[in-house]
Amino acid sequence: MDTFDSPIDIVWRTGKVAVLADLHYDSYSITGTEPFASHGLDRCLPWSELDALIIAGDLANAPFTNWSAAFAYLRRFMAPSRTIIFPGNHDYYAACLNADDELEKLADAAGVHFAQQRELRHGNDRYFCTTLWTNFALLGDAQAAMNMALRHMNDYAQISKRLETGPLSPSELLGRPLQVAITPEDIQALHKAQRRWLEDQLAEPHWVPNGRSFVVTHHGPHPDAAGQIDGLTPAFHSDLTPLLNRFKIDGWYFGHSHRRLAAHVGSTVVRNVSIGFPYEKHGSEELPLEELCLVPMPNASVTSRR
Repeated sequence: MDTFDSPIDIVWRTGKVAVLADLHYDSYSITGTEPFASHGLDRCLPWSELDALIIAGDLANAPFTNWSAAFAYLRRFMAPSRTIIFPGNHDYYAACLNADDELEKLADAAGVHFAQQRELRHGNDRYFCTTLWTNFALLGDAQAAMNMALRHMNDYAQISKRLETGPLSPSELLGRPLQVAITPEDIQALHKAQRRWLEDQLAEPHWVPNGRSFVVTHHGPHPDAAGQIDGLTPAFHSDLTPLLNRFKIDGWYFGHSHRRLAAHVGSTVVRNVSIGFPYEKHGSEELPLEELCLVPMPNASVTSRR
């Protein structure tokens, strides 16, 4: 997809924005439950007051089968024009890693904004959204982490990539695979591309001196918000301390690991806003999701960009 698309403007009404990740709508549907109701979010979030709801990945497995039902569910709480989504790893299951253009068409058909590698603008706030796959380097040995992920993660059996076939004739294409399973090397390369995009966006001066900058990703940016670390943690989190130290980032929201934790990294509050799977247990150290997911209101008045 085109990474130079113009920003998505969120109409300022109240100034309130919520960021959630990991709805896994299809998993709840199978169990006869609902993601918001299962965690009290249907009652405790100020839905009618929200200017926007940002879903930071993992809306549902098999998007071409399940996204339409997930969008219908979201419409019960938030108008599609105020709903912004981008993919997590599960949103590529039974799909292709290089299928963002097709995923964007699914979102467009539902009236929902697709924000893979897109900037959102809301009052004096800007949000930079991207999956930001892992670099596997959290524990210092990226190759060992890649080997671990390949052995233990479903991603490498469930996600494919299309092959570039070039100008081959139908007879030459006969018998050739048109897509193959992804590899950790594919993910590492995509991390580098998405991180480069993010750094380029953050380097752009804000349009007002007191404007705030937020980052929303699916994968985690720092070990302090990762919880207990083991050999598989590098498949979920990177250590982006250099990026966090280089730029003024007012908040970073992510999901993927389903641990509702927060940490101060320099001047940035990093928050995991995962809903998670049905009946998933959460530890006593985790924080209330209804508080984590609401973006703090700005102190300064809104300045027009016109």
